[in-house]
Amino acid sequence: MNYPQFYCHWMQTAGLDISAMPDAAQRLRPGITSLPAALSAYYLCAGNSAINTAYNQLLSPEDIYQDQGYLIFMHENQGVVDWGIRLQDLEQANPIVWQRNNDEQAWYAEDYQLSSFLMANWYWAEFGEEMPEEFFRL
Repeated sequence: MNYPQFYCHWMQTAGLDISAMPDAAQRLRPGITSLPAALSAYYLCAGNSAINTAYNQLLSPEDIYQDQGYLIFMHENQGVVDWGIRLQDLEQANPIVWQRNNDEQAWYAEDYQLSSFLMANWYWAEFGEEMPEEFFRL
């Protein structure tokens, strides 16, 4: 899949202002050497966009961190949950996203792979509803 085309196409179709983060790979904190292709491409297309912090917070590359065997890349707006990718899945281009309940410190698999999760997240923040099925296709 052409992730930048996928993200930029749908964000522009929805009328969102998108702002790229071309230096995302250089901004990773020490010890984090790479990101899955779907996340790297998102930063390249829309990493500096306001939608990334309008509801839940997509972490900046320098704020992404490892905890409990996961790479944490997003915080829920009230701090109840975090989202991450299992470290063992980082080589996958588009891994499944996992959610941690911060009260229980328990992890649960989401229904989405990373690219669809990112799109569903901004769609919810912008429109307050579930993302239509056509957003899963390019």
